[in-house]
Amino acid sequence: MAKSEIRRFLKEIRTKFPDVVPLMEKHESWALTFLMGEFANLTTILLNQGDLEEALEQLHYMSEKLDTATEAEFEYIDVYYTEHLFWKGTKEGIKRGWPLVPDNLKKLYLDFHGQNHLG
Repeated sequence: MAKSEIRRFLKEIRTKFPDVVPLMEKHESWALTFLMGEFANLTTILLNQGDLEEALEQLHYMSEKLDTATEAEFEYIDVYYTEHLFWKGTKEGIKRGWPLVPDNLKKLYLDFHGQNHLG
């Protein structure tokens, strides 16, 4: 079942990137889409703050996961992570972060938002 797949995926994210836990705890445990959105928020926050090493780790993790994703995981990466990325981005964060985004995530982002969204 897709929900159990996504729960495992989110658990893996929380384990690998524990800084996301407080952000995720703002939501009900059943609100899976919001939980994934908070991971995108964390990546964006790190880019805004100039913590590029940690942000890059998260981007690479999601890029690698995309290459082996199940259909449900792909949807969550595409719709709730990639499309949400930079939503709270500062001009500086976007400028620093966009070159770091792996090509497979860039494609998903641009397919949804287009180039003009980046400022």
